Amino acid sequence: MRIGFDAKRLFQNNTGLGNYSRTLVGNLHAYYPEHELFLYAPHIVHNERTQPFLHSDYRLKSPTILNRVGWRSWGMTQDLIRDKVDIYHGLSHELPAGIKGTKIPSVVTMHDLLYKFFPMDFPLFDRIVYDYKFRNACKKADKIIAISQATRKDVIEHFGVSPEKIEVIYQTVSPVFGNVPDALSMDNVRDKYNLPSEFILYVGSIIRRKNLEVLVKAMDLIPPNKRIPLVIVGNGTIYLEYIEQLITDLKLDNEIIRIKSPGLDELNIMYRLATLSVYPSLMEGFGLPVLESIMCGTPVITTRRSSLTEAGGNIAQYIDGEDEEELASLIQQLMGTKSQFACNPDIAVHLNRFKPEVLTDQLNQLYLGLR
Repeated sequence: MRIGFDAKRLFQNNTGLGNYSRTLVGNLHAYYPEHELFLYAPHIVHNERTQPFLHSDYRLKSPTILNRVGWRSWGMTQDLIRDKVDIYHGLSHELPAGIKGTKIPSVVTMHDLLYKFFPMDFPLFDRIVYDYKFRNACKKADKIIAISQATRKDVIEHFGVSPEKIEVIYQTVSPVFGNVPDALSMDNVRDKYNLPSEFILYVGSIIRRKNLEVLVKAMDLIPPNKRIPLVIVGNGTIYLEYIEQLITDLKLDNEIIRIKSPGLDELNIMYRLATLSVYPSLMEGFGLPVLESIMCGTPVITTRRSSLTEAGGNIAQYIDGEDEEELASLIQQLMGTKSQFACNPDIAVHLNRFKPEVLTDQLNQLYLGLR
């Protein structure tokens, strides 16, 4: 098959939608090399994460400078026809406006409807645009992929989509998190970021929905003689200012280490060095940091919200989400349990559901069903 992808996020996003796009396309190429993969992107970005997609195995397509405005919505359809693609897959919530007129079967991935539940995290204009694009993509698509049962439920309820039109295909974890680094690499990362022998790890954007404040408040409730440092990996703007002030007010500045943008190899090592990780998000389309932590053999605490119980299964530990006392108590219970956690036989069973070959086979079967 000749399969076309909206590759904007693949090339331009370092996290989130970018990781989803890169793992999906990369896995499809690895397990089904017979397909021709066309990557349509307004800009072809060259960096460490996009390097694997810059070789001749992929057909890269981008507009001229004069045609960039509106190309993803309108101009791309002519390229799809010219390239004779058999299937088009919008990897991040949207499809070209003229896709129906091309008669090319289309798939759209819906990651979440977070803008409806946490409007404070999204400007009004963005919410209006998202609602229009997401709703229309679901209407036009021949098939919708939801990255979790929770997202499937939200799409059905908010957009009135027929349940039969939506298939859940979970997001895969980057294969980097399956790599066991050598001792020298571990020591280099520890030294580079001045990481202590024990620490709690938080990985994620620093925005209101991610709920980092409950973790900071929980740190304050843990007795100083039982407290270990918190390493925060991620960045933000307005909510970050609030978190920084909260840390200062609680006199925790010396207990916190901030890291902005480590590489994936470094992040893999950080998970493995951590005593435990905490992901207190109030809502997610899926919740990759939960699965990444499990894959690296590190105990993880998350919330009983939306898709997070799907990502964590019976392996993660759960809190309500807004109760710092519950979180502080659970953190203390999990200290010193890492070696026991890594021996849990249920971890392998849980991770089998998210194997790239399993999920890529589901994707391939969905494509074949639309031909």
